[in-house]
Amino acid sequence: MAAAAFLFAGAVLLAGCSGGNGKDRIEIIDLSGYENGGMLTDRMLDSMAQEIRVIELTAGEDLTVPVYPERIKFTADRIYVLDNQGPRKWQMLAFDRNGKLVQKIGRQGRGPGEYFVISDFAVAPDGSLWINDAGMGNMLHYSSNLEYVDTYPAPYDLENMEFLDNGEVLAQISHWDSSLVDIALTDTLFRIEGRRELLRYSHGPHPVYSFGDGSLCPTPDGYLHNHPIDPDVYLIDAGSGNITRHYRIDLGHDALTYDDIAGLGDDDMRYIEILKEHVYLSRILLLTDSIVIGQLAEYGEDVYFLADRNSRTVYKGSSGSMGLLSDCRDGWLISKVIPENTDNHYKLVLRKIQ
Repeated sequence: MAAAAFLFAGAVLLAGCSGGNGKDRIEIIDLSGYENGGMLTDRMLDSMAQEIRVIELTAGEDLTVPVYPERIKFTADRIYVLDNQGPRKWQMLAFDRNGKLVQKIGRQGRGPGEYFVISDFAVAPDGSLWINDAGMGNMLHYSSNLEYVDTYPAPYDLENMEFLDNGEVLAQISHWDSSLVDIALTDTLFRIEGRRELLRYSHGPHPVYSFGDGSLCPTPDGYLHNHPIDPDVYLIDAGSGNITRHYRIDLGHDALTYDDIAGLGDDDMRYIEILKEHVYLSRILLLTDSIVIGQLAEYGEDVYFLADRNSRTVYKGSSGSMGLLSDCRDGWLISKVIPENTDNHYKLVLRKIQ
């Protein structure tokens, strides 16, 4: 890709959200002024890592489990995987920390302990597992021993969910919900009247298109949150639920704004044309005083980026040049390695990056 594709000029500051303790102290990270450092590769990530772990996800001799790990979350003794088996076919899997399958959790269906379409899941401080069945509007509760406890009605859909240290749920409301996209704190009953709004975005969801779920990534300093297409990134304290840092990723004059898509309707071709002309922040995975790692939708392509804040240099790569960056959990950057043939298992590559 030519150097011009990496550099942006100008600045676009979008009206982001309301609410939160640290929202008014905005730190601008001006990627439009960063130098092009070349290709981002797995080898470069390896060179930055303090520690690297490679974990095979295995279910004995069964090479069909998992089919495609959609979401991956860790506890002290388990790896939980939301497995995407195909259109509207999901299963929840629990592996030990060595990658050996421990249990298939529940099954697809409409009965007790069963689910239809899973959007996300989270593990509570007591080790219990909570699964959001967006298809049926339910929240499923399993004990720390992975035994089914109960199913509760969920009055709103979630895109992402995580538990705070005090047992409250940090909930990112679905883009397709009738309310505006926001972040809220709630108890495990998930009642609308019982939730406390933390962030409310100043725009409504697009009636036809989704630009991605964004992120809610645990870091040693708290939870990192963004929601596309906004350039804003928030750090939320895992203890109090308060916003402690507010960043804005400046992508220059080609940054997509809601004005660009406000009158789009269901014009598929114009939608594609607009995306090929613009760039926006899809997901933020890691943000420290030294580096930023995330994913961009850049001129119609998905691009991973690593920005060195000290040297003001940005490196970019795609799934063709590196593994699939899936998530970041407490400083561990997680990549998925797709099996090259049917005799291999899925692998997770964990890199400890400070």
